[in-house]
Amino acid sequence: MSAWFRQTKPAPVPIQVDPLAAADKLRAFIAGKSKLIEASELTNDTKLFSSGLLDSLTFVELVLFVEREFHVKLADLIEVNMDSLDSIEQILRPIVDRTAHP
Repeated sequence: MSAWFRQTKPAPVPIQVDPLAAADKLRAFIAGKSKLIEASELTNDTKLFSSGLLDSLTFVELVLFVEREFHVKLADLIEVNMDSLDSIEQILRPIVDRTAHP
C-alpha cells in the first residue's frame, strides 16, 4: 500500500548538451548573480566560489538552475559542493560526459 501523500517524480532524462551553448548559459546566469564580473569576463576556468564571485546562497540557486536547465540531478553525477562546482568547466564536465555516454 503506498501512501497517498507520497509523490514520486520520474528521474530527469538527460538531454544532449552543447558545451559551448551550455557555457554561455552558465556565464549569463553567473554574471546575473554577481555584481563583480560581466559574462564576457568569465572563462571556463574562472573560480566562482573560492574567489568570492558567488556566495553560498547563489550556490543553491546555481545547483537548481543547472539541474533544471540541463535535466540532470547533480548528486547522481558528482559530490555536490562549492569545491566540486567552482568553475564552469567543473560544472559542465560531468553533465557533458553523462549525456555523451548515457
